[in-house]
Amino acid sequence: MSIEFPLAILKSLWTRRTDGVWAISDMKGLTLRSESGHDDRYFLLRGDLELMTNRPNGKFADVLSLFGATDYLMQQSIVPVVAWLEGETAIRCIGTASIISCTGYVITAGHVLLDPLESGYGATRNGGKVEHREDLNFGLMIPYMAPAGGIYFAKAFRFFPFEKMWAWGEWKQSPLLHEDDRWEYLTDVAVCKIPEMPNGQAHQPLNMSLNPFVPGEEAYSLGYAEMPDIQINPETGGISDSAFRLNTYVTAGNILNTFPQNHVAREVSTPGPCFDFNARVPGKMSGAPVFGAQGAVIRGVVSRSFSGEEHAFGSMLGPAMELPLHEPELRGRSLRTLLEHGNEGMTLVHGVGL
Repeated sequence: MSIEFPLAILKSLWTRRTDGVWAISDMKGLTLRSESGHDDRYFLLRGDLELMTNRPNGKFADVLSLFGATDYLMQQSIVPVVAWLEGETAIRCIGTASIISCTGYVITAGHVLLDPLESGYGATRNGGKVEHREDLNFGLMIPYMAPAGGIYFAKAFRFFPFEKMWAWGEWKQSPLLHEDDRWEYLTDVAVCKIPEMPNGQAHQPLNMSLNPFVPGEEAYSLGYAEMPDIQINPETGGISDSAFRLNTYVTAGNILNTFPQNHVAREVSTPGPCFDFNARVPGKMSGAPVFGAQGAVIRGVVSRSFSGEEHAFGSMLGPAMELPLHEPELRGRSLRTLLEHGNEGMTLVHGVGL
């Protein structure tokens, strides 16, 4: 099926009210355009200037996050997952994540979270748990506009470490003596928590849907395709590569099949309830949001793809909303309960086709 252009993403604008409650102050559709201006199904996102609202709340720090190029505004919600050890000269880009709450809950792919262990640079397994090295920095990079002298501002980046992480599955022992145990995923959706924004600002979450894709539906994804390592000064931690630019890529296709019972039937190798779609999804886009309803809501995350091919798999978001976010002294919590009963600033969009 053909893709309807131009592509667009429905973005909610969140703020904290005077009573401390998170609230949507505005919504806007951001058009996704390529640098070439052509209607391509895979392209580098161009930065048209946009103003998210005509009614800014007057807080100076918030205003700086409401106005900017399209790619900058999308980078407030779709962010690179990064990792590096203290003293190293480069930051690794591992994948992509989506912010889904004002307080800092994010979703990504489960295999992205296991990268420090599986790649052997920052984590070890202790029984059923993965333990990170104390000198490992593991989290997200979010751009912001920083003062650059006088009335001028320049794009800078904040690092937000993962404070908590949830992935679902179990360790399976290999029948081969020379192979380590492997993690068998229940789903490739994972949830993380990062610190809140400074100065009482809101992280800017994307809209979520509990409904699955249907075959033939358009599916868009945005992420940091083939993002290279970022050169840094090991003493200051600052970016030393003056040519570095955070590039956001857009890919679009149609849903081919859905596998809602894949956790039982195991029809495909992608773990848990999933779907496939005919879009080009290069490396480093694992964990990226997959939008449905013509860009209005997230229905899943990128799980895996095939190099050079227009074919990728994603994990369904809806079933993962029910999985437990347990902590030692806190039970019975899930994304669904946070959405329905918490004050986290999370968006669930209802309506026909959403």
